[in-house]
Amino acid sequence: MTVQASSLTDQSGFTIALAGQPNTGKTTVFNQLTGARQHVGNWPGKTVEQKTGSFTHEGTTYRVVDLPGTYSLTANSLEEMISRDFIIDETPDVVVVLVDAAQLERTMYLLAEVLPLPSPVIVALNMMDIAEQEGRSINVATLQEKIGVPIVPMVAAYKEGITTLIETIQDCIKYKELDSSPILPLVGETERNLLAQIKDLIPADTTLSTDWVALKLLEGDSDVLQQIQASLPAERWRALEKILNQHEDGFLAVADARYNWIQQVTRGAVSKSAESAAEVRRGKFDRIATHPIWGIPLAILIMIAAFATAMIIVMPVFPLLSGGGLNVLINATRTALEGAPPWFVSMLADGLIPGVGMGAAFLLFLFAMFLVIGFVEDIGYLARAAFVGDRFMSRLGLHGKSFLPMLTSLGCNVAGVLGSRVVDTWQQRMMTMVMAPIVPCLAVWGVVGFFATIFFGTSAPLVTVALLITLSIWLMFTGLLFKRFIIKDEPVGLLMELPPYHKPNWKTIWRFTWGHTKAFIVRGMTLVAGASMVIWALSYLPHGDIETSILGTLGRFIEPVGAVIGLDWRLMVALLASMASKEASLATLGVLYGLSSGVGTNSLTGLIFGAEAIEHTVIATAIHTSVSPASALAFVFAAFFSVPCLGTIGAIYSESKSWKWTLGATTYYTFAALFAGFLAYQVGSLFL
Repeated sequence: MTVQASSLTDQSGFTIALAGQPNTGKTTVFNQLTGARQHVGNWPGKTVEQKTGSFTHEGTTYRVVDLPGTYSLTANSLEEMISRDFIIDETPDVVVVLVDAAQLERTMYLLAEVLPLPSPVIVALNMMDIAEQEGRSINVATLQEKIGVPIVPMVAAYKEGITTLIETIQDCIKYKELDSSPILPLVGETERNLLAQIKDLIPADTTLSTDWVALKLLEGDSDVLQQIQASLPAERWRALEKILNQHEDGFLAVADARYNWIQQVTRGAVSKSAESAAEVRRGKFDRIATHPIWGIPLAILIMIAAFATAMIIVMPVFPLLSGGGLNVLINATRTALEGAPPWFVSMLADGLIPGVGMGAAFLLFLFAMFLVIGFVEDIGYLARAAFVGDRFMSRLGLHGKSFLPMLTSLGCNVAGVLGSRVVDTWQQRMMTMVMAPIVPCLAVWGVVGFFATIFFGTSAPLVTVALLITLSIWLMFTGLLFKRFIIKDEPVGLLMELPPYHKPNWKTIWRFTWGHTKAFIVRGMTLVAGASMVIWALSYLPHGDIETSILGTLGRFIEPVGAVIGLDWRLMVALLASMASKEASLATLGVLYGLSSGVGTNSLTGLIFGAEAIEHTVIATAIHTSVSPASALAFVFAAFFSVPCLGTIGAIYSESKSWKWTLGATTYYTFAALFAGFLAYQVGSLFL
């Protein structure tokens, strides 16, 4: 295959691959097996998370690779390619396929695709407790006999079956005591004859099974088609292409064969009792939760409640990390360093401490958001929100799972970026990560509402409507831009399972929360604190006054650019300051228009954390007499679409693990702000 998945086989020991559809508990099994011995990075050359770990049993070390969750092994997405190529190229000593006992028939399709591959297979039959709660009885011995490979019943969330799984793995790859004779899905007689014709035309020296290659060609697998075309003489390829073109519906026959196989192996092995009262209640709720009309407002209410819950969690501690609490530490630092060089005092009091404080404040909020997202996902509701949001999201070129991040971005763009974690495929995750911050957060609405009210009075609602229309157009344009030029050939259709509702497992939720929080500490918080120091330096040097600082000089330097969109150098500096936080643009304008209260410093980070106490009404009076309505409209639109705050940029880097995507997104937001400001200025010049 063409994708280099990993170099794990270059190391000594045994390699285990964990495969499974999303929501089958694969990550839980990985965590239970490896514990703290984990490494999280990216697959070589890919912006897709790679999780590897190890465990030791009876003196032998086993390496575990958690493959991306996927519904099949056909080359439809990067995740599917990575999972398939790892199993084929690296040939792990055993592949453990996770299936959901509560949804056995739906989650065995991936197993049907893995069985024909060269590595031995063990089936981990997870969530047996949920299956039992729903009245499903599974005869594991019968199921194992019909599939032909070992099956380990498990409740991974409570470590039930983990020891048995480890022992089964050991029997398979160390003692060679595994009795494995997979019973594979079979296509009909017509398709078997067709596969025989295909096999006669493909190279006999292929490193893969000719049966498997022929099956993938019949399915229309694009990756296998390209490789076989490159290896065949032109005449043989034309003959093969003719056969395939005459049977373009071959993928349906292959899929039918797999589903028929699933029905055959589960028949007689699975039985279900009458629905319990709890199931009836869950069914009634689910009919509302998945309703095309009522499901959307319900999802919005639940997500608002989730966001509010996160805010309630952090509210008692948040004041200590921002505003008054941080000012106490800043003032104490100034007092302790009295007599020291002013630049050194300012660097600590206005640069380092606010930067670390900002990162810590973001970190606390992110921890709460991760906790809430983990809870909503663990109980099984998140898939319902994705289902009802899919119709709207598809218009933007996104999956339904992007509904949650886009919605939470209304409260905080950082939460929107972090929420992209719930999106399965790398392509859709990157699109969601970039598009979520386009949705204005509460802080943006506050600044925009302030300026709109100052300049347009009773007409401010019309400005808001114009902003919303422009936002809708810009989101659709961004989605189209992604699909045409950046991420191509990614199907938009949503394929997912609706997992059963169940009680939250707090250990699983904690692992999810702490794992993602730790990732932000390593990458995002460092970026936030570092960027804050850079902003301090730009707003302080060389004389400690923001108006004569490098940032002020930069504002004057780019004033010609600002003139195109109707902004003078002071408005341009305020626009740059909004990168730190949207509220900082107001305080910056207050200083630049000579309204400083004289308390503290004129550096930007000092302004952000309240070192300058400037009343909004005073700012409004001064700016209203100095800025034309057309320029005000341009500033409102530019601020609305400008670069999100440092916390959002830090979150993008933390989640994407890529400077390329982080800087690319920042550049795109900058272009959007300038272009929106330009259009608004032209319209305002004509009508205002």
